[in-house]
Amino acid sequence: MTSAFYTNIGNRNHKKKEGIMPSERPQVVLVSRCFVRRKGDNRTLLIQRAGTDTHHPGLWECPGGKLDEGQDLTHAQEREVMEETGYLVRPIHPLVLVDSYVIGAGAYLGLPYVVLFSITELVGGKLKLSEEHEVSMWLDYNEMLDYDLTPEVRKAAITLEEYLV
Repeated sequence: MTSAFYTNIGNRNHKKKEGIMPSERPQVVLVSRCFVRRKGDNRTLLIQRAGTDTHHPGLWECPGGKLDEGQDLTHAQEREVMEETGYLVRPIHPLVLVDSYVIGAGAYLGLPYVVLFSITELVGGKLKLSEEHEVSMWLDYNEMLDYDLTPEVRKAAITLEEYLV
């Protein structure tokens, strides 16, 4: 059975693709990002998005990404950091910041975007960046703020200064 559904954003109704049921589209885009630290080291891992990427090209960010359906936060952190860097991490501060906004463009138009930042510790692995990223750096707090960070990472770093210095 084919059907259409609508969302109300502002005062406009947006018709979604024919044949896609509301249950097939997430109700929220839930993202987990990690400030990765090494034991006994005050530096944090940042990775630079590829210059050809469509989302924040060339900006620096913490490893992370969208949670898969039914996945818990710890497993999502482990999976995303492994996929993007080749590193294995464990949480040392499980959840330290939540930020959100409504997505204004693209495939997830009108959905709430919720990002959860935590602080993790490197426990193993070997650096192997994903195709989405070009360079990695271990930076102390003040150095990190001198880089062109994604807006959500900059906001989180400033808010979480006491954990990152």
